[in-house]
Amino acid sequence: MTEPNKARDLVATLRDALHQLEGALGRTRGGVDEIASQAERIRDSVAALGELWQREDTSVGIEMFVDAVVDLLEAFRALDAGILDVQAEVDTLEAEMGDDADGQQA
Repeated sequence: MTEPNKARDLVATLRDALHQLEGALGRTRGGVDEIASQAERIRDSVAALGELWQREDTSVGIEMFVDAVVDLLEAFRALDAGILDVQAEVDTLEAEMGDDADGQQA
């Protein structure tokens, strides 16, 4: 297989992987929204319990858990937002490959 054909196959693989990832992100979005909602409920409940008991210290385990949820949400949002940028980069890469192939044929 020639180098241009290998490159086209690799770009096709990139596009397919991005398409599959985009679909997975779409299916996951509802679950992530539910995670955010439940994490907010946990945080609010802990704060209300602290006020009820007039204690300022909360469970370290709960706080660590909520912090981990926040990290997960931030990572998901970055991944979700970044997919369009990666798709644009693959488009640019493919266009450059086409320009190189046209230049070699001339």
